[in-house]
Amino acid sequence: MDGGGGYRNVMHLSYRDYRSVPEEELRGEGNDEIEEIYLKENLIRHFPDWFFVEMGHLRFLCLAGNVIDTLPPQIGRLVCLETLDLSDNSLQCLPPSLGQLGRLSRLLLNGNLLTQLPPELGRLQRLEVLELRKNRLTGVPLELGQCGALQDLILDDNPGLVSIPTCLFNLPRLCYVSAERCNLFQLPFAINTTTLQFLRLFGGNHSLTHCPLALERHAQPDYDALADRVRRIRNPPCYRKVQCLPVPYMLNFPAELLTLKDHRSEGLHPPETLLETALRACAGYGFWAEELAKINLPKTLSDRLLYGPVACCSSVPCGKTLFTEAVLVLVKRKEYARNFLLSALFCSKLCADRWLQYSCDTYEELAWRLPPVYSRD
Repeated sequence: MDGGGGYRNVMHLSYRDYRSVPEEELRGEGNDEIEEIYLKENLIRHFPDWFFVEMGHLRFLCLAGNVIDTLPPQIGRLVCLETLDLSDNSLQCLPPSLGQLGRLSRLLLNGNLLTQLPPELGRLQRLEVLELRKNRLTGVPLELGQCGALQDLILDDNPGLVSIPTCLFNLPRLCYVSAERCNLFQLPFAINTTTLQFLRLFGGNHSLTHCPLALERHAQPDYDALADRVRRIRNPPCYRKVQCLPVPYMLNFPAELLTLKDHRSEGLHPPETLLETALRACAGYGFWAEELAKINLPKTLSDRLLYGPVACCSSVPCGKTLFTEAVLVLVKRKEYARNFLLSALFCSKLCADRWLQYSCDTYEELAWRLPPVYSRD
């Protein structure tokens, strides 16, 4: 044992071909002083029960590069853990008890076989870094939006991942999000512009059909050949479809947008619906799933309250939240030779007209329409 890493005592047991947690090394005299353990690149598959009883004081545990395929529920006993590195193992699922690690600030799970994450991770109020590269995730739990300290979220190379809840992009301390080489079909219309500095979502996500205006400064325009671009575009039936006349493919929008309005249409737009007004009034209360389940709200309503607004009005002086209806404007930058589509959502024709008037030197508006029949191609 020696000092290092900011902790009093460190145990280095990496690269030794251990096939189990070395009891003789860790259960000796003075084990209660060990705060940091490295067991990297061994052949460990399981944990013994004594480990969770006698190592509850650990602050740092690195088990990267082993052959661990399951975590026992007892891992929730390591309540002092601040960093847990389980990268490059064979984990297929995580126990809900991970949510009991109240001091955890770094959770590294790169290079596993995870398809889902337990909602209980949302209880990790000190979690700052969550890394999940090279897994098999098909979704991200909404409850991660309760991790108020989260700063870095890494999701690259999850080919089954098609969307990320918008609420995650609005976490108060979020600085860095990366989800390249996934299969994202759409991007968030609202982000935390105060702290979010690095956003990598465009590389390798070939099914993206447009870029929300809020993400333009993070975008890398796709200049692939048009024929190849069309071949890769996908339009799952669960998304709202919009046809932009200058491009030969449909655009994917959130299915929650039941009403999309065109500011160019003649006559006055109908007034805001009661549903939209009610959702906006309730948005600031921060509902939890358990609370909504008790009052038996229809799932369509409870989901909208839990997931929060789809977007905020793109008119900066306004910023009104949008849930089920919006005025849609599609534009491209005049300096771009090709159509790199940007989408903006507004709460009213007035806000859309004002924004276009202010931005007419920078952007060229593109015509759009809703398909006559809901398309499933």
